[in-house]
Amino acid sequence: MKFVMLLYVTLLCLTYFILGVTDGLSLPQVPSHTCVIGAGYSGLAAARYLKEYGINFTVFEAAKDVGGQWRFDPRVGTDEYGVPLATSQYKYLRTNTPRQTMEFNGFPFPEDTPSYPSGSCFSKYVRKFAKDFGLLDDIQLLSYVTSVKRVGSHWDLIYNYSPDNSNYTVHCDNVIIANGQYVQPVVPKFAGLDTFRGTVLHSHDYRDPCHYKGRKVLLLGAGASGLDLSTQLVEVADKLVHSHHLEYNQPNYPENYIKKPDIKGFVANGVVFVDGSFEEVDTVIFATGYNFGQPFLDESSGLTTTGKYVLPLHRNIVNIMHPTMFVIGVVNKVITRLLDAQGQYAASVIAGKFKLPTQDQMLKIFFEHLFTLPTIKNSKTINVNLVVEMDKYFADLSEEAGVTRVPPVMTDIRDFNAINRLEDLLNYRDYDYEVIDDFSYKRWYNPRNETCNIEE
Repeated sequence: MKFVMLLYVTLLCLTYFILGVTDGLSLPQVPSHTCVIGAGYSGLAAARYLKEYGINFTVFEAAKDVGGQWRFDPRVGTDEYGVPLATSQYKYLRTNTPRQTMEFNGFPFPEDTPSYPSGSCFSKYVRKFAKDFGLLDDIQLLSYVTSVKRVGSHWDLIYNYSPDNSNYTVHCDNVIIANGQYVQPVVPKFAGLDTFRGTVLHSHDYRDPCHYKGRKVLLLGAGASGLDLSTQLVEVADKLVHSHHLEYNQPNYPENYIKKPDIKGFVANGVVFVDGSFEEVDTVIFATGYNFGQPFLDESSGLTTTGKYVLPLHRNIVNIMHPTMFVIGVVNKVITRLLDAQGQYAASVIAGKFKLPTQDQMLKIFFEHLFTLPTIKNSKTINVNLVVEMDKYFADLSEEAGVTRVPPVMTDIRDFNAINRLEDLLNYRDYDYEVIDDFSYKRWYNPRNETCNIEE
């Protein structure tokens, strides 16, 4: 009898150590699993906090390396496996906002880095972040997510593993969507465009200005990409025709730069504008922005997504219909650091560090936000009305979830930079910034060659 009792106790101890604690009436609980879609800035930010909070997770990344938009790839279209290339980075790109507003929380660039580093330097910075925080072992590369569906009390995520071209299904208790802001290029339609005999592309596929040497280029758009590309193309193209209606302090470009109004239509060898003028061109580049895109989402998610809308989201993050799903990056005209704050918020929910409002309360907050909007003519304002309220947004995340408070000085830097970029397009990156405290910064002229002392 003593032997039987000893054997029984031994088996209980083995069960305890091998399977975990049990109440004797139910099986030991399996650790919950969080699935993160995308290993760019947003996905890595969320992963950092998930790891810090002890959450079991996997990041699914379609590309062969981390970095998202910051990972340069000279190819366009698809990779060697036929998977769409998400990156839009091009040669000689430099950030258009100071790095201080883009740094991960508590992970600064080396002090000797210019305030406007190159794209390649920022890519090194992102990869070093993933390495230093021990995230690489939790990232599954070459895994292209094709479907996310609600099944019972969990999510079924299906991904295609590129090397064997096979589909696999993973059960996820939580899903963080971090596949980027620049997913679906917006390509406008114009009369006669199908008759145009030249090359047509979106700035998403622009890689190297040398490809346009000696060409007659039409560039449409004067957002961040349009303005930046104009500074590169005017140096190599025989003629750069720039169609836009932005009012800004246009640089003193050489004679090959031609400013034009909106486009009326195309003919075989060129373009006609609304003022009746005509320009012969052989290349068209649409710098016309992007739509949000979550093509893998099933209707069971409860979200409405149209490219302009992603709703209903609590704090622009939590899927109100199923609060185990989170969306990071459905924002615009905000500093990159905001994506870090959203990642911490999502991880804090999953880790149980605070309790979300009830579904009714979240819907009430969501609709109250809609009613405060002066207009929804620009449909993106539902998700991105943070242009003037960004600092309040940071304060709200901090108050509700304990998210690290991004200091107000970051909003001040963003606002000044947005104006200064339009006032001094060719030289605004020749200045360096230093944050003095939460409310003040200094700025000085410091043109120099880049230093990027980041060891990957």
